[in-house]
Amino acid sequence: MSVPNHRVVPMTVDDVPIISSFLQDSKLQLAINRFVIKDWPNPPAQEALYTKAVEGALSNPQATSLKVVDDISKQPVAYLFYTKQKVPSVDREVPAGVVPEVFWAVTRATQELHSDFQNEEFIGTWLLEMAQKHAADEKLLLRITAEPNHHDFFVNRGFRDIKHVDVDLTRWAAPLSGYGTFRLSSMVSESVAD
Repeated sequence: MSVPNHRVVPMTVDDVPIISSFLQDSKLQLAINRFVIKDWPNPPAQEALYTKAVEGALSNPQATSLKVVDDISKQPVAYLFYTKQKVPSVDREVPAGVVPEVFWAVTRATQELHSDFQNEEFIGTWLLEMAQKHAADEKLLLRITAEPNHHDFFVNRGFRDIKHVDVDLTRWAAPLSGYGTFRLSSMVSESVAD
């Protein structure tokens, strides 16, 4: 599969600001971030957090960092990071600007998941298929952690749930505020699962 007038190239350090900004903007809608980020909304803390994550992925020899560039505008339109590494250990430091109790709740949920082993959508599917092909070529299981607002995207592209962990947001929310469960799902690609 390919997308006309687009190409896939490696990301560079020059991409860090735009990817960090994209992450910051896309994470605004996630309920969990209202509790995990101190003094929400806290753009400086979020910018530092996401910049550090992107820089870490780019400098990680176990990670693949790609972008899709529109051949006409020369602008990046999508990004993909994937790694052969296991989930980070729970002995890491709490990032600055993050509420430790919520950070550790999400970290433990992620650890539990991994304890066992449109044009925009079209491009997202294309990138995902590249990752699935790479995993199949390497005879690796392609396993992801999906946040609630991306779960159906992965289901519709051949992933199935293998485990989930719920984080109860009412622990940190005001009574009757409407917050409930935030579900992280561990999913595996059916194309390489068999």
